[in-house]
Amino acid sequence: MPTFRPDLMSIPHYVPGRPIEEVARDLGIESIDKLASNECPEAPFPEVVDAVALAANTVNRYPDSSTYDLSRAIASHQGVAPDEVWVGAGSSEVLRCAALAVGGPGSSAVFAHPSFVMYRIATMVAWSEPIVVPLTSSYAHDLPAMAQAIRDDTAMVYVCNPNNPTGNHIAGVDLRSFLDAVPEQVLVVVDEAYAEYASAEDYQTFINEAPNRPNLLVTRTFSKVYGLAGLRVGYGVGAPELLVKLSHTQAPFTVTSTGQAAAIEAIKHPDRVAQRSERNASGRRLLSDGLVALGYDPAESQANFVYFEPPGDAGQLGDALLHQGQIVRVLGNGIRVTVGTQEENSRFLAVLESVVAT
Repeated sequence: MPTFRPDLMSIPHYVPGRPIEEVARDLGIESIDKLASNECPEAPFPEVVDAVALAANTVNRYPDSSTYDLSRAIASHQGVAPDEVWVGAGSSEVLRCAALAVGGPGSSAVFAHPSFVMYRIATMVAWSEPIVVPLTSSYAHDLPAMAQAIRDDTAMVYVCNPNNPTGNHIAGVDLRSFLDAVPEQVLVVVDEAYAEYASAEDYQTFINEAPNRPNLLVTRTFSKVYGLAGLRVGYGVGAPELLVKLSHTQAPFTVTSTGQAAAIEAIKHPDRVAQRSERNASGRRLLSDGLVALGYDPAESQANFVYFEPPGDAGQLGDALLHQGQIVRVLGNGIRVTVGTQEENSRFLAVLESVVAT
């Protein structure tokens, strides 16, 4: 048996939402809605499917490790320079590589809880110490407490905006004040995986400011509104000097040829992306209003999911929903429900009402 690092088993293992096929096998259920993984319920655009099919003819060759064309497409779309874009195999890879680049024994990282579980995983994989700051009672990032939690050994701070799993957002003016207060030697990652869904007037992306802040990395993904979760494409935006250092920990060829082709095509259709976001907002309102009608108090979401904490055992409620064909995400005391199609959203609320009534 090999010798493993002593803290290996203390690193949380990411547990994905259960696949529909697995639940069907285990429970013998035919009608199943997967509302656990914040996936886009709509298929990729037809042009994207065509681009993937064409790129499939080249998979005997390694992909372009520099992601030359995709970086330029993203840069043009976001109004930044190509060398201010760093592409990875999903934004999770960007987060992990950044943690490896700045972390190490004797370092620490600050993040909120509950928030994206990959922050803790990436921190511990990088041999850093997690410093966890609880959300406020209204599920908001406690930015003053996070700023106060930064120590001399802190190398990194994660801010998820909108936040996963609660869906709430940080107003642009408040986030800017926080960024101004963080010492320049501390890397701040603003994770905007759900930015395309945000419609609040005071929400602000920091993509265009990132290149001018030497310690800021803003991350995005093609896994959500673009519907490319299965192809694993994400990116970060920051100052070129910062990206050169952070990407030093990235393995070659991680972004596949098909993934690059799909993302290049997907980004060409902003009008259809906006329409998806509008449909998501409608579904989000339906879920939130339905939960309120059933007596719950959901968080105010700006993402493609809704979070609520039932008065009883969240695990028991999640299991009861699962046995009725509703796969949701149980996270401690809360339940996160992904916005699905109109039919899926209505079906979830009907099943939840029937489960609670029994």
